[in-house]
Amino acid sequence: MLKVLFPLIILTFFIKEEQKDIIVWDENRLLTWDDFRGKPQRRFAAASTHYDMYKTTEEKGKAVEVKVEAVFLCNKSWKKLSWCSPSVLAHEQKHFDIDELYARKLRKLIKEGKYSSFENLKTVSDSLYNVIDKEMDVYQDKYDDETDGSMNGEKQREWMKKITAEIEELSAYKNTTFTVPFSK
Repeated sequence: MLKVLFPLIILTFFIKEEQKDIIVWDENRLLTWDDFRGKPQRRFAAASTHYDMYKTTEEKGKAVEVKVEAVFLCNKSWKKLSWCSPSVLAHEQKHFDIDELYARKLRKLIKEGKYSSFENLKTVSDSLYNVIDKEMDVYQDKYDDETDGSMNGEKQREWMKKITAEIEELSAYKNTTFTVPFSK
């Protein structure tokens, strides 16, 4: 019994530690500077937001439960204290918001697909993830380039409105977990 219990306790500890390291995107929870817990890098930047999309699938009879979350990685995201400001934090928040925008795009694509089996859905959704992830990287770079990393206030305001509007346009896909049936 102890041989089984000990690994479970260790696994539970690591899962809880990993959960402390991530913040799942929530429209009611904005990032704070305290969320940036990584070691600052030696490059010309005030902060760096690290994010990802987690996608999981679980077979449920003749359907699949899919979960796609936009997550902020606290221990990889960093800030330089001397450069912290509300405008830089707002800029970094929009990077996280872009992650949610592309998570919604992925949810939409997966939901619109037709799948013959769990394996088919997994293969197709993995391919869609790769495409969406590359598109998001391009969008993130364009956002940084056009706003000059938040230094161009006018462009920053334009992008803030644009990103918010695009997220709202995909509000039908805000639920992170959904079921996709098989069509045979």
